[in-house]
Amino acid sequence: MAATRPRTTTPEGREQRERILRAALRLFTAQGFRGASLDAVAAEVGISRQGVLHYFPSKTHLLLGVLDLRDETTVERAEARGTTDLADGLIGVVTDNQREPDLVRLYTVLAAESVAPEHPGHDRFQERYRNVRAVLTQAIGDAQEAGQLGTGIDAANLATLLTAVMDGLQLQFLLDPESVDMVEPLSALLTLLRAPR
Repeated sequence: MAATRPRTTTPEGREQRERILRAALRLFTAQGFRGASLDAVAAEVGISRQGVLHYFPSKTHLLLGVLDLRDETTVERAEARGTTDLADGLIGVVTDNQREPDLVRLYTVLAAESVAPEHPGHDRFQERYRNVRAVLTQAIGDAQEAGQLGTGIDAANLATLLTAVMDGLQLQFLLDPESVDMVEPLSALLTLLRAPR
C-alpha cells in the first residue's frame, strides 16, 4: 500500500499535510505506531480526527506517509552532499542521523515493531531493506571495480553487513548517546575495507 499523496494541491493543504506528518512523526517516535492514536495526532495539530483522515484515510496511510517523509529527508540530504564516494556517502548519512536522534528513534522503533507480519509497516520495511541492500550492493560493486574497496568480501554480503552495522550503531547510540558515537566506528570499518594501496 502506497502512502496517500495530498488530496489537495493548495499551499494551505500541503502545509496542513506536512503539519500532520510532523506531529505523527513525533508521536510515533515517542509512543510507537501502536501507542499513538489518530486522536492524539489530531490534537497535536489542533484539528479533528476527521481532519487527519481527510489527508490520510487510515492510520496505516499516515504511517506510510511518515516513512516517506523520513526517506525523502534522507535522500534530500544525500543529494545536497553531492558525493559519489561510497564511504563519504555512508558517513554523511550516519552524521545526519546522529544530529537527528528523533528520526533515528522513529525508524528503529517502527522497524522493530514491523518484524511482526501483521504490522502495517511489515511489507514496507521488508521492501525497504531489500532496496537498501540492492542499492548498496551496486554501489559496493562499483567501488570494488574502481579500486576504492577491497574485493575480499562479496558485494551483496558486504551490503548486508554494512546495513547491519549501521542499524546496530543506531540502536547503541539511542540507548547510550553519551558513550556511543556512530561516525567514528563506521569510519574505522570503512578504512579497513578500502582497497590496499
